[in-house]
Amino acid sequence: MKNDFHNEWVILHGDIEKYERFSLVIKLVSVLTSVFSMAFIANGWIAVVVILVLWLQDGIWKTFQKRLETRVVVIEQKLKNKSDENNTAFQLYSQWGDKRQGTVGLVKEYLLNSIKPTVAYPYAVLVLLVFIYYQLAA
Repeated sequence: MKNDFHNEWVILHGDIEKYERFSLVIKLVSVLTSVFSMAFIANGWIAVVVILVLWLQDGIWKTFQKRLETRVVVIEQKLKNKSDENNTAFQLYSQWGDKRQGTVGLVKEYLLNSIKPTVAYPYAVLVLLVFIYYQLAA
């Protein structure tokens, strides 16, 4: 049992780190989109919409990451408390499915993760910069 938890923790930790890297890629694409739009596109609203879409996508990505983190915390608690045999390794999807709150709850979870400061940056800044840029250019 202990080895199962250890193996699961290692796998999930690696996946959490991968999600973080892909989140940074989404942020970089958003920055590049903003720079490209200010250099070549006459309509700032297109850039703002694309940034907002990327922002929400990052929020969704961070939601997936958070689910993995939740399971890692459970595993860590189980490893700490060896006497608890009621929870077995490799229950990530079962636990998530049991706690899923339907479509409205899922959308709410995505939006709440999107407004966390570590996700909202740089999107809020980019939207503001693009908006100011196009207001000054008009």
